[in-house]
Amino acid sequence: MTTDELLQFLDKVKWFGLRKLYWIFRRRVEWSAEALINAGYIYPTFQQSLIKRPISRKLFEIYNGDCDGHNLNLSQYFLGFGLIHYAFIRNLKPRQVLCVGSRQGFIPAILALACKDNGMGQVDFVDAGYDQDNHEKHWSGIGFWKKTDPAKHFACIGIGDHIKTFVMTTKEYADKFPQKRYQYIYIDGDHSYEGVKLDYSLFWPRLDTNGFMSFHDITEHGYLDKGVFGVYKFWEEVSKKHAISFPIPQSAGLGMLQKV
Repeated sequence: MTTDELLQFLDKVKWFGLRKLYWIFRRRVEWSAEALINAGYIYPTFQQSLIKRPISRKLFEIYNGDCDGHNLNLSQYFLGFGLIHYAFIRNLKPRQVLCVGSRQGFIPAILALACKDNGMGQVDFVDAGYDQDNHEKHWSGIGFWKKTDPAKHFACIGIGDHIKTFVMTTKEYADKFPQKRYQYIYIDGDHSYEGVKLDYSLFWPRLDTNGFMSFHDITEHGYLDKGVFGVYKFWEEVSKKHAISFPIPQSAGLGMLQKV
């Protein structure tokens, strides 16, 4: 019996001379239900949503999404651009996904979660693990992937079987695995014009027909630490070369290209 059905039953019972007992019991039920909802254990029909799941809370707490960069809302557990990537993976059902760059794993975790929910798919996550102490173009990196065990990190939400982490540059990765192909690629590594252009040249030929390549930070200008943003410039050039492309300008911007 659902909470609503129980309350409807109590509405009928109260007319049989049990009014005081009815209100005491009803308040107890309402308080208990509210506590369970707030704790994330149950979800009334009107609150059923991906962003209300306990897993969404873990994505914020463990994988540290960038609110300004990914259009997130912490108070609502709104996953912003993460919902777009999740929807693409759920619908495309790719066998192989490539993710380039993430400070602490927010987007690669969502990609792997979508693969898990599909019951198929593998994410190859590539990050050089730079921080401000060992590379001039660390792009706000914190060296996280050289300081932690990626397998244990992604196992926190049970997605370890759907993601592999490679702590190396994209050039090193491309040279090491020259035969790999993908149906979905996310680029969020070196944000310079030269860096994003290199990632495109390395992996666009490895994207299958009808697959998608997405770019983060297509609206960002100016400096980040010691680097100059160049993704916006590259996006202006590359989006004109493809028949199917669309930008999402919120926050730092997200651009999507489809290979046809």
